[in-house]
Amino acid sequence: MRRLSAARLFAVAMLCFTSAVTGTVTGSTPAHAQNAEAPVGDLQNYVWRTDPVSKVLAGKPAADKVLYRVPGSFFDAPRTPPEAEDALRRGRALYGPSTPLYVGSVPGQEVICTTTVAGYNDRGQKVAITAGHCGEVGDAVQSADAPQLGRTGMITHVNHDLDYAVITLAPNTEVTRSYNGVTVNRLGGAPVPAGGVVCKTGVASGTTCGYTINDGGTRNTNHVCAMQGDSGAPLMEGDRVIGMINGGIWGPPFNVSCRTPLQGPVHAPTGSLRMDAALGDMPGGFRLP
Repeated sequence: MRRLSAARLFAVAMLCFTSAVTGTVTGSTPAHAQNAEAPVGDLQNYVWRTDPVSKVLAGKPAADKVLYRVPGSFFDAPRTPPEAEDALRRGRALYGPSTPLYVGSVPGQEVICTTTVAGYNDRGQKVAITAGHCGEVGDAVQSADAPQLGRTGMITHVNHDLDYAVITLAPNTEVTRSYNGVTVNRLGGAPVPAGGVVCKTGVASGTTCGYTINDGGTRNTNHVCAMQGDSGAPLMEGDRVIGMINGGIWGPPFNVSCRTPLQGPVHAPTGSLRMDAALGDMPGGFRLP
């Protein structure tokens, strides 16, 4: 068995200490939706940290600061991209692959998830896709990169068996196939062979990559780092979305979520819905912008 490096041992120790202090449960199922924190300034869950422990746990000890966006995550989170800020200045919320979401109709009780893709249905309506456990039909949706606009979408379809949801977007939205460095040009397609590298970008743990364990039927199983808030994140091979992040495949006590990059591979495998399965079931169809 390969020994853990000193840095990873330190990370695990600090993670346990920080979890004990904050009440975070280190064994939570990866990628499951997470309650939002109270608003900070004009933005919820947009907290800059400058203390040494936060920077070390983010794997960036020399950085001036790191960004926290999801409770329990110690990654340096993705920033709001310029294209989203430009859309906000036009009074619009931009949705695309990896757009962070607040889902829920009760203020202060929203959950945080990530957009798989955004585009149009067969009737030309703007829609987005995320994980099914993020909400229920009728739940309000906000872009966490444009919360100033309030509700800009609503969940209109959920398949709990497959675990995906369709969001119908409001008129004051725009959709794109490129968001925050993530570009999608293809959907679904041939299964990824075992050992093939796949990557995801989610609001909680950013962009992480890992090996495919199995890809077939409706599910892809992989060893990509994911945690609460990453639910719905696009799972990609190049510019092709092969699936969406759903959650960990192991139960307690082995459901170790990925909360800091210093963990390396020490986390549970992640299960993902294959994009072909979602598209084949989706009422109203879907196409990229």
